[in-house]
Amino acid sequence: MNSKRNEISLYLTPRYILGLILILASFTSAYLISKASDKTIMVWAATVDLAPGEVLTDTDLTKVRVRLLDNPEQYLSSNNSITGAAVLRSIGAAELIPSFAISSEASPNLQIVPISIPREWAPLELRSGAIVDVYGIPNRSMEIMGDSRNQSRLILSAVAIDSIDAASRDLGGRIGISLLVPDIEVPDLIEAINSAEFLLVRRALAN
Repeated sequence: MNSKRNEISLYLTPRYILGLILILASFTSAYLISKASDKTIMVWAATVDLAPGEVLTDTDLTKVRVRLLDNPEQYLSSNNSITGAAVLRSIGAAELIPSFAISSEASPNLQIVPISIPREWAPLELRSGAIVDVYGIPNRSMEIMGDSRNQSRLILSAVAIDSIDAASRDLGGRIGISLLVPDIEVPDLIEAINSAEFLLVRRALAN
């Protein structure tokens, strides 16, 4: 009987109780950390810069797991497809895509117009989603004709690049680029194709 009492007394020493408390605290901390990590969610993020008017494709998007402490409802769960949605504001590469930045319907006022430009007349690292100004530089035939009316001029202001022909760029020479152009400005761009070479000036991505 005395040996059992001594054994119980040993277990009730302050050092033993403190050790027990520390062990319980460590298990509690591990549990709380585990619960916190379970609150991460999968959302959509952009793989490239996206400009207003662009229509999202699978290559524009990636799924990322994040822990959102503030306003998680403003971001789009990757459980829901957003391919085919239209971009309403500029979105940077690797940026999470907010729900208010896209629309289920593409803008009816934008047209995709292909142009060809000399390789050296486009900024380096130009990519889909960039915002550019398009200048027309009189081509050689217009210079020979000496038509003074054909001066270098701004043709389009703040339009977005929809896509770039990467293969043509890698080969050198000319680059094929598709622009998102307001429909009211399409005729002016098409008219300039025969008389001018195009120079692209990249704008900084809007915040």
